[in-house]
Amino acid sequence: MHTRSAILLAVALALPGVPAVAQMSRAALVKQSDIIFIGTVTQVGAVAAPEVPASPRTTVVRIDNVLEKPAAVALAPGDWVTVETVQPGSLKPGTQATFYTTGWIFGRGVAVREVGHEPGRSPVVVADQQEAVARARLEVNDADLKAHIQRAAMVVAGRVEQVRPAELAAAPTRPKRITEHDPQWQEAIIQVQDGIKGAQAGDQVVVRFPGSRDVAWVGAPRFTVGQEGTFLLHKDSTTGSPLTMIGGKAVPAYTALHDVDVLSKQDATRVRALIRKP
Repeated sequence: MHTRSAILLAVALALPGVPAVAQMSRAALVKQSDIIFIGTVTQVGAVAAPEVPASPRTTVVRIDNVLEKPAAVALAPGDWVTVETVQPGSLKPGTQATFYTTGWIFGRGVAVREVGHEPGRSPVVVADQQEAVARARLEVNDADLKAHIQRAAMVVAGRVEQVRPAELAAAPTRPKRITEHDPQWQEAIIQVQDGIKGAQAGDQVVVRFPGSRDVAWVGAPRFTVGQEGTFLLHKDSTTGSPLTMIGGKAVPAYTALHDVDVLSKQDATRVRALIRKP
C-alpha cells in the first residue's frame, strides 16, 4: 500500500460520524464484499431501486468507479445504486467514499447492502484505491488458500494420465441408492511431477470427482486426460469407500471437490511460498 493511501485511510477512519464497522481492516471489508465501488452520495433516506422501500438507512449513491463486481452484474460509472447502510446517518449528501457491499436486489434498479465504507477527501484517488483493494483481495485469497493447504492431506503438481469410472465398495449396512443427484464418481490417476506436501515425484495418486453435471455438484472440479495443474487433495471421506486400486494394489483415494483444490501448474510456486510463510 502506498504511504499516501495508508495516511488517507487513517485520517478517514478517525473522522467523527464514521460507523464502527469502518474500523474493520480493509482485508476484512474485502473478504465480506462482492461489489466494491467508489461513489458519491446524492440522497439520504431515498432509493433509486423502486423495489426497495425508502428508510433512514437507504441512500442513493452515484457510481464514480467500479473496483470489483461479479461479471453478471451490470454496473458502470454514472449509474445510481441504492445502498442500505449499516448505520443510519453515517453518510451525508456530497460525501465520496469507497463502498464495500454485497448484492441485494437486481431489478429495475440495483440495491446493495453495505459492509462498510472508507470516506475520503474528495476526490478519492482512484489509482490508490484500486491498488489498495487489489492488495487486500490478494491478502484475503492467500489467507484462504493457506488455510486450505493446511487442511489438505497431499499437495502435488502433476499430470492426469488416466480417467476411469470409480468402483466403490458397497457400504455393508445399506444398499447403494441411486437418485437424480447421484455424483457418478470418476477417478483421475495423477502422475506426480512435484511432491509439494505428502508425496514425492514419481508417485501416482487417485483422485475421485463427480462426473455428474447435476446442480448438487456444479462447483466441483472435473479432470481430463492430459490436464496439468497443482492439486490440493483430501482423503476421501465423501464416497464411503476410502480405498481404491492402482497397479493391483489397494491405495488411499483422495478428493478435490472445492474450486481452490485445482490450480494452475504455475501456482505451485505460490503454494510453496504460502507453506513456508509463518
